[in-house]
Amino acid sequence: MNPRQRRAILLLALAAAGLLGVFVLVANYVGDVETEVGDKIVVLELKSPVKANDAINDEDVTEKVVPRRWAPRAALTDRTQLVGYVAASDLQPNSILQEGMLETPPQIKQGQREVAILVDASTGVAGRITPGSHVDVIASYGGEDAKPGTTPKPNRSIVIVPGAQVLAVGTPRLKGANGAQEAPQNPSEVVPVTFALNKTQELKVAHAQTFAADLRLALLPEGDPGDRTLPETIYRGEDPKKGDDDGAIK
Repeated sequence: MNPRQRRAILLLALAAAGLLGVFVLVANYVGDVETEVGDKIVVLELKSPVKANDAINDEDVTEKVVPRRWAPRAALTDRTQLVGYVAASDLQPNSILQEGMLETPPQIKQGQREVAILVDASTGVAGRITPGSHVDVIASYGGEDAKPGTTPKPNRSIVIVPGAQVLAVGTPRLKGANGAQEAPQNPSEVVPVTFALNKTQELKVAHAQTFAADLRLALLPEGDPGDRTLPETIYRGEDPKKGDDDGAIK
């Protein structure tokens, strides 16, 4: 082999080595890009602003394809995940929706408050009242003798809140030493029941808890709105007349 042939073979070997090096560099680059980008995933992105406690509708979102590596771990990927939820806070456009941005709708309406009272476990709840039930809240007051310039007050029971919505029912607990319902004949267990009440109803319940001899609930049939007129909400305490189905309701 002459020197010219040896130089040609050497140049070919160098060229092959160069091509191999370029191939390795390209393969490494492609591998790095694949590592950074990887698989794609479809996420939900807001197109318009949504206020807190408002539902997010289909027209408010768009589907966006992004690398799985760059997508938030809690990103929402299906429109069905929006059903039954509202925005937990004010949301801005171009935000990728995530689980923490949504919450269940609040159970109380504007102007209402969550109010919890203790009710006798056996006579007031008896295992039949559950969240979503509607009940009459009934307070019973003892009679009062007449004082100078006043008329006597008979024993009476009053529906202080008709058709109250029950939000939650707690577990039975032993009765404390204070508050209403302290008569010896009452059961020894009470149950905390939480209601959605307006301000006036809240004050009535607070008054009854302090001054009523007994506080109990009456479960309404499903679909009963609980509407009552004033004469239907107060029992004056007289013994019902024999044969009179209306008793002493006045």
